[in-house]
Amino acid sequence: MKTTIRGFVLAGLTAALMGVGFATPAAADAAGAIKYRQSVMKAVGGHMGAMNAILKGLVPHTDDLAGHAHAMAELSKISSKVFPKGSGAGKTRTKAEVWDRPDDFTKAVAAFQAAAADLAKTATSNPKAAGSKFQALGKSCKGCHDTFRAKKK
Repeated sequence: MKTTIRGFVLAGLTAALMGVGFATPAAADAAGAIKYRQSVMKAVGGHMGAMNAILKGLVPHTDDLAGHAHAMAELSKISSKVFPKGSGAGKTRTKAEVWDRPDDFTKAVAAFQAAAADLAKTATSNPKAAGSKFQALGKSCKGCHDTFRAKKK
C-alpha cells in the first residue's frame, strides 16, 4: 500500500513538474530576454554617463574616453540582438513599435551603430574632437528612445 501511494505521489509530482516545465519556457525566455536587454542598455547608459563626465571635464580620466567609446561601439552591435520577438510583454518599457515597425527600428539601430563607431574612431584618433561625435551618439539614442521606448510611469 505504501508503495502504491508513493507511486501515485511521485507520478503526480512528475506530472505537475512536467506541466510547469512545458508551460513556462516562453515566459522564461521572454523574461530572460528582457532582463538581458535591460542589462545591456544599463551598460550603454553607464558608458554614456562616464563619457559625459569626461567630456565635461568633471573627472580627470580623459585617457579612459577611448575605452568607453569602444565599449559603446561593441554594445551597439549587441543592441541589434536584444529585441527578439516575444520579448515585448512583461516588465519593460519597450514599445510594440519595435516589432510593428521593424524597418524603422532597424534604421534607428543602424544610426546608433554608425554613431558609436564614429565616436570610437574619433576618440582614438582625435580625442579633442570627440565632443561633437558624442553629441551625435546622444541624438541617435534619443531618436530611438522617442519612438521605441515608453516614458517612465
